[in-house]
Amino acid sequence: MLVYKQLICGYDSALMQQAFSCSLPSAGLVVLLGRNGCGKTTLLKTTMGFVAPLSGRVFINDQKLEALSVKDRAKLMSIVGTKTVLSPYMCVYDLIALGRYPYLSFMGRLQDNDRAIIEQIVDVLGIQHLQMKRLSNCSDGEIQLVQLARALAQDTPVILLDEATAHLDFVNKVKIFECLQNLARQQNKLILMSTHDLQIAMHYADWVLLFEKGKILYDNAANMLDSGVLSRVFEAENLNFRL
Repeated sequence: MLVYKQLICGYDSALMQQAFSCSLPSAGLVVLLGRNGCGKTTLLKTTMGFVAPLSGRVFINDQKLEALSVKDRAKLMSIVGTKTVLSPYMCVYDLIALGRYPYLSFMGRLQDNDRAIIEQIVDVLGIQHLQMKRLSNCSDGEIQLVQLARALAQDTPVILLDEATAHLDFVNKVKIFECLQNLARQQNKLILMSTHDLQIAMHYADWVLLFEKGKILYDNAANMLDSGVLSRVFEAENLNFRL
């Protein structure tokens, strides 16, 4: 599904000291871990095609990412970033409905199938009470849930999430991780999610991509825990790492 070949990403200079190659599973929850500034967001943007790789390539469904049109990418991958410009006068339902845009006709009208998908996602995330609320009246946590709903409404086989639980309380963090794990397993979706919620992430993750000193390590969650590499990455002076 999603393949990195000899990838080095960055902007003016490389964020990685070693080229990275791996094939992610066609379905599962993959968490992207690492210290602040290591390159997690840059990797997600490179995966989506927002930032060109410094070298190497990204493939999806055996196709070069750069060879796909924007609309074709939108049918294969959806993304929720940390910085999103929103119209304060838009209501929650309309934002979620934007996720259906790649599938709409020239007239841009929602069909019964589109509305059914939106309704199902609203029910799964428990945000029925927010549907007619203006975004300007939503809290940061509510907007985060709504942005996730918009990505799920896009109904893509790959979902990229950048700190999707950052503004949520503990109960909602657990709820979202549970929802994502179920979605990945029951609907055969690949979900690649950067997070700093390390303890929750390692409980629900199937696979881990870990930034360590300019390189990326990839393994299943159990092996990553047993290897002790998480301790090396996240330990600091006067701080003992335990999961």
